[in-house]
Amino acid sequence: MLRIIAGKYRGRKLKEIKSKDIRPTQAKVKKSMLEILEPFSDKEVLDLFSGSGALGIEALSRGAKKVISIDNNRENHNNLISNFQNICKDDDYEIKCLNAMRYLRSNSNMYDIVMCDPPYYKFDHKLIFTLCKPLIKKGGIFCMEMEKKIVDENIFRVKIYGRLQVIIWRNDE
Repeated sequence: MLRIIAGKYRGRKLKEIKSKDIRPTQAKVKKSMLEILEPFSDKEVLDLFSGSGALGIEALSRGAKKVISIDNNRENHNNLISNFQNICKDDDYEIKCLNAMRYLRSNSNMYDIVMCDPPYYKFDHKLIFTLCKPLIKKGGIFCMEMEKKIVDENIFRVKIYGRLQVIIWRNDE
């Protein structure tokens, strides 16, 4: 059972995911990612490959000003909408059933935090990062869960959790 782990919605349950193509972020990884990204207060957050919406809802629970949730899984889209509507109906969020890569290529909005959890082995982290980088405000953060592999640690901070890792980049430019 997926639950919100902190903030004003702590303990609230998310609807069960009915798609075999969606892999929820493990609780210990989610907790660590969100603690790295804090504080969320007054931040605009882009949640790519959002699945159940857990990361975006956690951001709203912890004070994010707005969350844009992008996922192209039509099979799961109603669950995603339901999770946001049932838990954070009074918050500012948008849910888009779109291809995340296409969204990144056509979008010009800027975000304080971009977090993503794409299907493992399907997307190159460098390509996702390259597309996200121009959309991240100064002082903003990019955070991505991925399969464990060698990445440029001169660019990314890396946190390893068994067979997966989280990479983090802060826009200090």
